[in-house]
Order: sequence, then structure tokens, then C-alpha cells
Amino acid sequence: MIGSVPPLRLMSPRERRRYWIGHWRLAVPALVTLALLLLMTAPVLLPMPVFPQLGLLGIFVWATFQPGLMPPWLAFLLGLVADMLFAQPLGVNATGFAVAALFVRSFEARYGHHAHRFDWAVATGVIAGSALLTWQLMALAGRPVPLLAMGWQVLTSALAYPPVVWLCGWVQRRAFGLRQ
Repeated sequence: MIGSVPPLRLMSPRERRRYWIGHWRLAVPALVTLALLLLMTAPVLLPMPVFPQLGLLGIFVWATFQPGLMPPWLAFLLGLVADMLFAQPLGVNATGFAVAALFVRSFEARYGHHAHRFDWAVATGVIAGSALLTWQLMALAGRPVPLLAMGWQVLTSALAYPPVVWLCGWVQRRAFGLRQ
């Protein structure tokens, strides 16, 4: 067992606590995305839903930076939280977030890392595709959303991409001890 972690059942309670406290970094992408979702609940005094889709951006960025820490099942769970926060039918954001995480995972595996502007363009495409999926799912649930409002949200989300990348990069450097 040299170099491997012993099973949890063989550890003392103190060792188990140290083991789990030592692995707090595994929750960082989920916690940052959850914070972005909570930020989306901030009051905006506009008649249309133009607040950027920060949760989806968080999923996209973390699936790009740390794909092992943002698996599709976690994106699905975060989407369920978003559905409950925004009083949408359960499964609307969950489906969009999981599909986005799957897409990013397969895209990164196939094409690897690239320039920031290219990632920004891909993120804009993912946001637009997710907005169209959300538009269809909301109509299917009997709560149609105007397409113009969705278009504004896509635009504001595309503009919010650089600050979200900066925030996630900053958190990643702090939490994982990475240097530039």
C-alpha cells in the first residue's frame, strides 16, 4: 500500500477528519459556481431577464480549467439548484448545465487548450445553444419565454465571460496554489 490512500474504514476518526479537510479543494469549483448562482438572484431593476447566465459560465469555465472537478453529474445537480433558485420547472437548467459540461469535456478532449478569444467564442456558442434549449423546454413546460429576452441574456452572458474567467482563475490559483 505504499503511495496509496488507505481505505477510510481503516483510518481512525482523527485521520478521517484530516483526510477530508485535506481534500476541501475538490469542492472549490462547485462552491464558486454556487456563489455565481446566488449572485444571479441579486435584484436588477429591469423589465427583462437580462442578467447574465453566470451559473452556466461557471460550469463552462470550470469544465475547461478543471474537467475532473466539474463532471456532468455535478453540473446537473447545480442546475437543479438553479431551477429551484429561479422558480423554473425542475430540469430546465439541470439539462442545460449537464449538456454544457458534456460538450466542454468532449470538446477539450478532442481539441485541447486554445486561445482565450477562441474559448470566448465557444462559450458564446454554448450560451446561445443553452438559451435555445431553455427556450424550448420552458415552452414545453407551458411557461414560454420571449425570444428577445433570451437574446439579451445571451449578449450579457457573452460580455460577462472575461470577468468570470478572471474570477475562476483567481480562485483556482489561490485554492490550488498555482502560480502564473
